[in-house]
Amino acid sequence: MATQTQATQLLKLIFKGRLDFGTQRTYDMVLRHWHTRIESYFKNDVFFKTETVFCEAEFAFILPQQTLMSTEKNWRSTTSLLKEIAQFAVAGNIGAWWVLNGQILDEQIIEPRSEKAAVAEFMLGRQLIEAGRRIEASAALSRAIEKYEKHAQAYERRGYVNYKLQNYNDALYDFCKSIDLYPNNAEPYYGRGKVKMLKSDWEGAELDFDCTVKRSFAIQPIHWLARLRRGECLLQAKRYDEAAKELRFFLQRNFKNDDPNHRFIDKAREMLLSCEKNLPCSPTSTKDVAAKTKSAH
Repeated sequence: MATQTQATQLLKLIFKGRLDFGTQRTYDMVLRHWHTRIESYFKNDVFFKTETVFCEAEFAFILPQQTLMSTEKNWRSTTSLLKEIAQFAVAGNIGAWWVLNGQILDEQIIEPRSEKAAVAEFMLGRQLIEAGRRIEASAALSRAIEKYEKHAQAYERRGYVNYKLQNYNDALYDFCKSIDLYPNNAEPYYGRGKVKMLKSDWEGAELDFDCTVKRSFAIQPIHWLARLRRGECLLQAKRYDEAAKELRFFLQRNFKNDDPNHRFIDKAREMLLSCEKNLPCSPTSTKDVAAKTKSAH
C-alpha cells in the first residue's frame, strides 16, 4: 500500500508495450472507449495523448519505452484505463513499473484476458509451458498464430519451446518472426542470441544480447542475463577487454537470492578470470570484484 506521502510525491514510472486490435472495427471501438472514459472519468489523470499512442495503420496501441515522473494518482488512472482497453486486444501487452530508489514498488503486465480464440490459445500455450508440456504448448501457440498471424508473443513463446525441444532451426525462425513483427521486444533477441551461441556465431549472438540490453530496463532480470551472455560471447570472440568490462558490471550488481541471475555469479567470476589472464594488465582484479559481490550478499 502506498503511503499518503507517496500519493502526492513525484514517482518514477516506466511504461513499455503494444496492444494489437486486429481489425478496423475493434480499433474504432477502442478509440471511442478511450475518448469516452477520459472525457467522463479520468480527465487529465492519464499520461498519454491519443495521437501519440494509437496507430490506425497497424490497428494498434503502441507505447515506446519511456520513463516518467508523476504521482500515484496518475499511475492508478493510467494503468486502470490500459487494463480496460487491453480487453479489446487480440495480442500484446503493456509493462508498467513504479520504481523508488531502484526498487520495484509495483509491477503490472497488462494484457488481454478474453475469450477471443487467439487470446485463449496463447494463454493456454503459456500455461502448458509452465506445466512442462512442451509439445502441447507448441500446438496451442501455433493455433494462436493461425487465429492472428501477427502474434509476436506467440512466435516468441513457440521459439522458446522449440529451443527447449532442441529444434534450433525452428526456434531461430520463430524468434526472427517475432522480431520482425515487434522489434522493440527484448525477449526474442535474447532467445535468438542463445540459438546463435549454440551455432558458435559469437558476433551475431553478441549483437542480439546488446539489442536485449537496449530494449530492457535494469530492474528486469533479462537485462542482466543478456549482459552476462554478451560478456560470454565477447570472451569467446577474444574481445577480452570488452568482455571484462561487461562481466565486472554484472558482478557489481547486488542480485537477490530469488533473482535468476544469482546462480550465475560464480560463472561470471570464472569468465572474468579468463579475460584477465588474456589482458596485458587489469585495473580491477577478480578478487576485488568477488569481494565486493560477497559483501553485497
